[in-house]
Amino acid sequence: MKYRFIILACLIVFFSLSCSSETNKETATEEHQITKSSIQVNQTIIKEVSAPPNLSLVESPTISENNLVSFGFRSSKEGAISYLGNCFGSTRNAIKGDHHILFVTMVEGTYADCAIQVTDSEGNTSEPLQVPSFKVDFTLPQLTKVGEFRVQGRKVKMEIKASETGSLVFSGNCSGDLQHMNQGKSEVSIRFPGDGQYSDCEVSLRDASGNTSEPLTLGTIRINSTPPVLVEVKPVPEKINTARLSYSFKTSKSGTLQFNGKCRGNVDKAVVGINHIALLTAEPGAYKDCTMTLTDSSNNISQPLKISPFVVVRGQS
Repeated sequence: MKYRFIILACLIVFFSLSCSSETNKETATEEHQITKSSIQVNQTIIKEVSAPPNLSLVESPTISENNLVSFGFRSSKEGAISYLGNCFGSTRNAIKGDHHILFVTMVEGTYADCAIQVTDSEGNTSEPLQVPSFKVDFTLPQLTKVGEFRVQGRKVKMEIKASETGSLVFSGNCSGDLQHMNQGKSEVSIRFPGDGQYSDCEVSLRDASGNTSEPLTLGTIRINSTPPVLVEVKPVPEKINTARLSYSFKTSKSGTLQFNGKCRGNVDKAVVGINHIALLTAEPGAYKDCTMTLTDSSNNISQPLKISPFVVVRGQS
């Protein structure tokens, strides 16, 4: 009886240890599966919350002379480019870094609703990057002359009319003081390098889109900015007894005469070369303040020619 009890006790202990071992194995297996599942869940979460591409402006839209519109932006990730609004570009894929793209198939008008987005390989899409507003213009400006021009020395002053705001471009042997012109009428002063005849001077208007008007030609311009030169050839005798005095001078240009002082002339015009005129005196006496000037067709005025002093002893002819 005593031995039966001992054997029974041993069997109970054996089964208890076996059960405990199996239980521990099952618990360890469950914990391993839970840990593995947690890692997989965490990896899924990390994959789902990766950052979308970030876009920033590098260069505002610029328009070339042939109206191609270029635009620069920076992307933090690679991806596919989507165009929003009324703009479309030929570039479809973005790299990480700076980009310069061209908008294609543009028509005239103002573009204020253009934007781009980049979607990375994981399907994350950036916030739209708004493209600054720009204008596409294919129309040539027009430049017309208003009235007649006026030659003043080495300059020609004229009024011109512009169909839109722009920059004036001068070509040929001339230059102008007005570089930027508003829409409407403006006066421009065009300079020439020296005396002579000019037929190659043209003025054009270039607008903000690079469109240039047909050139406005000035035709043949004759510049004459050198003043006449007067030289006394035959002075009046120092003493004379007549009121009508013979006087000779030489001029380098034709023009209009003007007398100052107590003398006056019997003519008001002179031609190139030697001119013989009469000086008219009102009364006997000394004449020391007589001068004359000549103004040519370009309004150039000579230096005053001082007429040699003389004395009229008897105002009779």
